[in-house]
Amino acid sequence: MKRPDPEVVKAVAQIVNQYPEFAQFIQEWGSDELSRLPNATQNVALAQGRCQVLLELIKLIVESPEMAAKSK
Repeated sequence: MKRPDPEVVKAVAQIVNQYPEFAQFIQEWGSDELSRLPNATQNVALAQGRCQVLLELIKLIVESPEMAAKSK
């Protein structure tokens, strides 16, 4: 994943702090996609790519508050 600028990390951290439901939704979506991956029969590469992108996004969302605090 492209490394986000510090401003982007700070913005994501603010979103997560103000709207924790958003972080929870993305994490649940990622879990759902991962659980469906073993059963993907049509276009497995697409399902794998979707999971990879979601996992990168989840990592950013989860780590952004800590990363933003360190950058201060």
